[in-house]
Amino acid sequence: MDNVQELKNTLSYLHSELNRLETMAGTLATVERDHYQKLTNFDNRELVDIAVEEQNASRQLGTMKHMCLAMAEKVEGIKQSIERGGLAGSDGHAETN
Repeated sequence: MDNVQELKNTLSYLHSELNRLETMAGTLATVERDHYQKLTNFDNRELVDIAVEEQNASRQLGTMKHMCLAMAEKVEGIKQSIERGGLAGSDGHAETN
């Protein structure tokens, strides 16, 4: 029983941290997009090159945001399954027909 509670606590922690990472990635993606917009207003090739790097960083952070959200949802689903007893007594083998 202690192992199950420890697993649920660990899953709650992972869910919380993934949500934090998702928030941070989203915030940073927004900052990078803002930098891109500001830098492209200047008539300077070097600044435009930096702007493109900012745009690429924004896209990557956006992808990370979505990955964190998907993982957090999966972790929460596993935790809820455990709470419903979905994993209790399972021997790890799929049922065959």
